[in-house]
Amino acid sequence: MNKSFLRALAFVALALSLTNCEKSNGTIGSGKFVEDRPELGEKLVFPVISYTTAWDSIVTTSPSRAALGNMEDPLFGSINSSFSTRVLLSKINPDFGDSTICDSVKVRLAYNSTYGMTGGQIHLQLAPLVNPLYDTIKYYSNQLPETADPIADTVLTLDPDQIVFNGVDSLVQTLAFDADPAYFQSVIFDAAINGEAHFADNEDFVLEVPGLHFSDVGTGNTATGYFDLSSGGSVIQLYYHTGSQDTVPKVFTLTFGQNFGDPARVYNQFIHNFSGAAFDTAAYDSINGEMLSYVQGGCGARTILEIQGLDTLIGKGYSINRADMTVHVLQGTASPYTLPGTLLLLENYDSTQALIKDYTSSINPTGGAANRADIREYRYRFYCTRMVHEMVNDREKVVPLILATAAANSNVHRVVLGGGMHPTIPVEFNVYYTKSD
Repeated sequence: MNKSFLRALAFVALALSLTNCEKSNGTIGSGKFVEDRPELGEKLVFPVISYTTAWDSIVTTSPSRAALGNMEDPLFGSINSSFSTRVLLSKINPDFGDSTICDSVKVRLAYNSTYGMTGGQIHLQLAPLVNPLYDTIKYYSNQLPETADPIADTVLTLDPDQIVFNGVDSLVQTLAFDADPAYFQSVIFDAAINGEAHFADNEDFVLEVPGLHFSDVGTGNTATGYFDLSSGGSVIQLYYHTGSQDTVPKVFTLTFGQNFGDPARVYNQFIHNFSGAAFDTAAYDSINGEMLSYVQGGCGARTILEIQGLDTLIGKGYSINRADMTVHVLQGTASPYTLPGTLLLLENYDSTQALIKDYTSSINPTGGAANRADIREYRYRFYCTRMVHEMVNDREKVVPLILATAAANSNVHRVVLGGGMHPTIPVEFNVYYTKSD
């Protein structure tokens, strides 16, 4: 046997020994195959500690819809929703002519939908903003704006099916009310007649006329209204005449940004009062967990989840083939409050939160969708294989999770869930794995 062959044989043996001694860092979704069919492997069931806390605040800049109402909920307490928005010129450099008088003002907001029991009344106040809304600033749910004296103060019914007459047609899906003509006489007609430069474009206009704040200052009602400010039905109509001889009414329209390229800006504010809630966000059992947990949009309640024993997989190099979690809705707690269509699963790093890594894949939908388990039973299911793999094989650290509603900056949808301690509908957390060869 020549020396070249012996050297080659020794090199192969050394390479094999190094490969066999190397610690596996695990794989994701590999599993085993039996007759060309994937096998999920061994199943582990982990208990979950769950409890309810409240958000400090969330970013509500540019929500998909504006929220308005002061809703009393028998399980979640009260939530007051308001919003601030820019108003925009429908026509730049308007030429009204001297002696133009604003006769009346009609504000119309197009409904997106309502939440809760419609038909309740709100005490609406409309007030001008003192400071402009800036594109470079993030606005938060607990950030109430500085406003001037109200230019509208009225009681209205939240009912999208209520018929509204606009002088020509009968409309539905519209909330309509009058505002003070004197304010718009000053900031629109008089300013334009005096040749103020900020009427040349909307970018300058929103700096001089910052916008409006819509709020419900009533004692409470049964619903929250959602409004689509990008709809053509959301406008402020200024009715005016020019000179004493002008007997034909004219209309100038302000919008909230229906056209592409308009510098539209809106943000929601939410104020929660949990004193009448069925849970206490200041006194919860984070050691043993609780039987029920609560989730609400609009910077409301959130559920914290701690997966017990998941850290025992750290360092073992297991192939994580699948991980999923199921949470069940408590029967009898939904109607008339529609369930959130989707809940999101986030990793909680104390000062920051991040969506789980599974949502970065186009294969998995973002969040867990509400689906019917039985005639009156609903549940949310989450697929979190990548999350578990990353925690136990890459980062080697298990962090708590948060359940929150999707699009929480534009809705107050809520749900009551079975917690980790619930005797019949506990949170289920399953991991399927195989040992790496």
